[in-house]
Amino acid sequence: MAKSPSEQSLARMEKLVDNYTKKSGTATHPDKTITEAVVLGLARHVDELGRPLCPCRFYPDKQEEIKHRTWLCPCDDMQIYKYCHVLESPLKDIRP
Repeated sequence: MAKSPSEQSLARMEKLVDNYTKKSGTATHPDKTITEAVVLGLARHVDELGRPLCPCRFYPDKQEEIKHRTWLCPCDDMQIYKYCHVLESPLKDIRP
């Protein structure tokens, strides 16, 4: 089981998601449990990496991915398509 994120990072990511969706017209995933898992994963990455790297993907080198910014939340796909599609990937790594 992955380590729980700090309360501060969790609150920060909840606020990021809430504010971004309101301002951009973007929708979170329709399954609330998936949205919650994504927020937890983002918060864990903030604690671990200092940046909200999308937790739905596999990265051989997370620090290198941060430099490219493509998968920092809100990721490029979310900005283009206006919803969090979670790449329909297995969520075993991000669910609590």
